Amino acid sequence: MEEVYTCKFRILHTNERPEEQMKECTVLTKIKHESTGNMIYEGELRVQFNEFGIFPVAKDIAQAVTNRSLRQKVAAELKRYVRPHKKFL
Repeated sequence: MEEVYTCKFRILHTNERPEEQMKECTVLTKIKHESTGNMIYEGELRVQFNEFGIFPVAKDIAQAVTNRSLRQKVAAELKRYVRPHKKFL
């Protein structure tokens, strides 16, 4: 049986890092287990991006979630969430 999780995101603020030619945004993240209704994680995760791509900070995700497959899902969902907002940040 596959575990079902719901991820909700909201961008809090953005920092520019000109020395690395990157921007970094902080995303408020809520991860909830659907069948039990338990909150797995609620907090801030960082995402770095530039003209070439979007890169969630793996260290933040690893500290937030222990399950490897859930880490991968959260990283993919963060990229999917930030992509349409990228040009406005």
